Amino acid sequence: MAAIACSSASCTIPMTIPSSSCSMPFAFAQIKGSVCLVQLTDPSGPSSPLMFSDVRIFRHEFITIFRYSHCASVHPSDFQVLEVLDERFAAYEEEKETVSLAREVMARMQRLSSIGGVAASNRHVATNSPGRGTRIQSARTSRVARIH
Repeated sequence: MAAIACSSASCTIPMTIPSSSCSMPFAFAQIKGSVCLVQLTDPSGPSSPLMFSDVRIFRHEFITIFRYSHCASVHPSDFQVLEVLDERFAAYEEEKETVSLAREVMARMQRLSSIGGVAASNRHVATNSPGRGTRIQSARTSRVARIH
């Protein structure tokens, strides 16, 4: 079971989370293709591959700060823990419902997001034109790049 910091609110199934969440570790997770900050409520994970994971969704608020958004249950096929964080790098303020991450941790999260998001968001298609170069088409631009 987990709590998640995510910039999008794609998971919206209501659920309950234990009141004492300050001792639960944080991790990076991928939920429905988005890399999120996750607070694990059950580090052992679901007992069955068919069980939903309970999560707390946080949204990115400012630079290294995330704020609680809502609770949800996520199907295991939509949820994957990528990296468990050392407790020294994430500070949770329970009364304000905010999480502050170390800058190094934010940089790792941004790298994970760009690796996972590039394939899904850019959708580049390359076709070869003999003697002319490679034509690269994307949703944003179309350009011809010379091959030397």
